[in-house]
Amino acid sequence: MKIIEWDEKFSVGIKEIDDQHKVLVDILDELYYAMLKARGNEVIETTLAKLLQYTKTHFTTEELLFKKHSYPEEKAHKAEHDAMLKKVNSFQKEFKNGKLIGVDLMQFLNKWFIEHLQTTDYRYVKFFRGIGVSTPP
Repeated sequence: MKIIEWDEKFSVGIKEIDDQHKVLVDILDELYYAMLKARGNEVIETTLAKLLQYTKTHFTTEELLFKKHSYPEEKAHKAEHDAMLKKVNSFQKEFKNGKLIGVDLMQFLNKWFIEHLQTTDYRYVKFFRGIGVSTPP
């Protein structure tokens, strides 16, 4: 059972970014599976660290693409990235201080991923398709 099933409707039409989104989905599913097996607390620390590292890599990829092609919504999009990283860092700090965060963390990540992908990322998809960088799925 997966928390998010990859679907082509999530595709942005840029292979590198789609591949990164798939890895992020896999990391979320890894955490979700551990929670279903009542092993969430055992893996939260390492999975959160992995998620943060990979998310930073992914955001850097997107942001470099924005700069390269003068994406007009670059600053607003980057602000969303920064806010997400800040929130996940906050979860990480709470966990290290002994708070149970599993359910709240999963709800946040699931909602953020879906909403960000289908709203904020979709705006750059339109832009990149318009200049021939992205292709329809």
